[in-house]
Amino acid sequence: MVMSTLWRYTCVELLKVMLLTTMVLVVVVAFGATIKPLIQNQIDPLDAGKYAFFASVPMLQFALPFAAGFSATIVMHRMANDNEILAMSVAGIPYRRIFAPAASLGLLLTIIMFLLVNFVIPRFWGVLQEMVARDITRVFTSTIDNGEALSIDGTQLFADDLIVPEEAPATGADERLVLLGVAALESDDLGTVRSEFTARYATVDIYHRREDVLLKLALVDATIYRPEDGSMIFVPQAVPRAVSLRKDLTSGPKTRDLFELLEIGRNPNDYELVARARKNIRQRLQMFDLWRCLGSELSREDRILFESTYKQEKVELSGLEVRDGRLIGTPLMTLVQYEDEEAIRRAFAPEAMVEIDPVVLGAPPTFTLAARSERAVDLRGTGELETRWPARIRSLSYACDDQLDRESMSNEALIAEARGILEDSEMVPPQFMKRFPNELKMLELEVRNIGLEVIARIVHRTAQSMTGLLLLLLGAVLAVHYKSALPLTVYLLAFLPSVLDLLVISGGEQMIKYGDPLPGTLLAFSGNFLLLLLIVGVGWRLSRN
Repeated sequence: MVMSTLWRYTCVELLKVMLLTTMVLVVVVAFGATIKPLIQNQIDPLDAGKYAFFASVPMLQFALPFAAGFSATIVMHRMANDNEILAMSVAGIPYRRIFAPAASLGLLLTIIMFLLVNFVIPRFWGVLQEMVARDITRVFTSTIDNGEALSIDGTQLFADDLIVPEEAPATGADERLVLLGVAALESDDLGTVRSEFTARYATVDIYHRREDVLLKLALVDATIYRPEDGSMIFVPQAVPRAVSLRKDLTSGPKTRDLFELLEIGRNPNDYELVARARKNIRQRLQMFDLWRCLGSELSREDRILFESTYKQEKVELSGLEVRDGRLIGTPLMTLVQYEDEEAIRRAFAPEAMVEIDPVVLGAPPTFTLAARSERAVDLRGTGELETRWPARIRSLSYACDDQLDRESMSNEALIAEARGILEDSEMVPPQFMKRFPNELKMLELEVRNIGLEVIARIVHRTAQSMTGLLLLLLGAVLAVHYKSALPLTVYLLAFLPSVLDLLVISGGEQMIKYGDPLPGTLLAFSGNFLLLLLIVGVGWRLSRN
């Protein structure tokens, strides 16, 4: 009966102070988190209260442990100064039973912290990011006004000015922005600049979907410079692919709960960045399949039938050979042109070559036939086509039925196949190999990084959830041991090692991300271990006295 009264009395006193302290800390920290997006004009001032409300939940992971430590310091220090602790000790109650209510409350707090950091807080991080993404017009305006670059899916966009038309666009978009004096840098996943754009102006169409925000960018009167080959192109309009903004913002591990993190660890192929890198490798390997098809067809039939991508005609080539990653004609090469499945013209070319057009990843490769023949024979007998064979026939395609479906292939098998091609790249067209090493490196990095990211997040969340129990017990034992000191002095003694513990947890998380999972895990939990040693040491001194 006495012990139940003691438990109820101690727990109620601790809970009262802890809840009040938590409310104060959450309000202060959530307001501080709201200042940055508000000053940067990323959220509407009317939404500041809503943003602060949603930010208050993630701030609990920091507020709860320190509130628990503060409440234990205040309550246990008062009980020690009122000689309540001394009375219980003289009555024969050991210190382990005196601190048992605080320890039980700490265990409950640890469970609450574990559920918060693993299941509740990730959802609220996603909500906060969606709030910023929802008012994309404000984000554009604030970025351009500040003279900063706007990052959109690997493209750094600069503009001199921004106009918001009053009329709705005819494209069906919800909003349209017009950017004046536009410059853009398009980079690959490794940060290498692939293209540089300048345009007289650009339009950005914004489509608000139920669970997403789509952006469609169109550059008008654009000049495109490609550093890798030194080419410069002028186009009346350049239209990059649409960007899913909210999906990119809310798809990171930070917004995933524990079960989703474990699923990513088991099957990283569905994670957005890994899936994108896998898709690039699969598309590149399909190009190599196509090249192997061409070689097999030539060795088996000594003929290749190409189809035009823009008109109903085909070109049959015979007398070709594959040499150093190229299709080169022999002196006996024959060219036959078909129209509607009918052979209409034949020529003999002493010199010919099939060139691969500039490669666009994801689009079927096309070829250009470069041949020299002074005279072509009209096979229909009309004599209308008895002229010189065209010097170039562009946009020819070849259908390959032997391309493998690598959708279900593991990352290890995909990387091994790609490495095999890199080691024997002499027989592959150089156009197919230009960005292939970087794409393979990116897949390897993404697979490695997401595995380490999952471990780092789980370790960080687990270690942080234990701080509630440790800070509460540390504040309690220090308050009783230093009962003659001021309460805030005692709390400062508990606060400093607690802050050090959080820094060590973050340092361990970063070590894991950089490729040291075992040392990083040990470092992340070492701070908690030191706090535990401090608690045991102070408690042992109390028991001796």
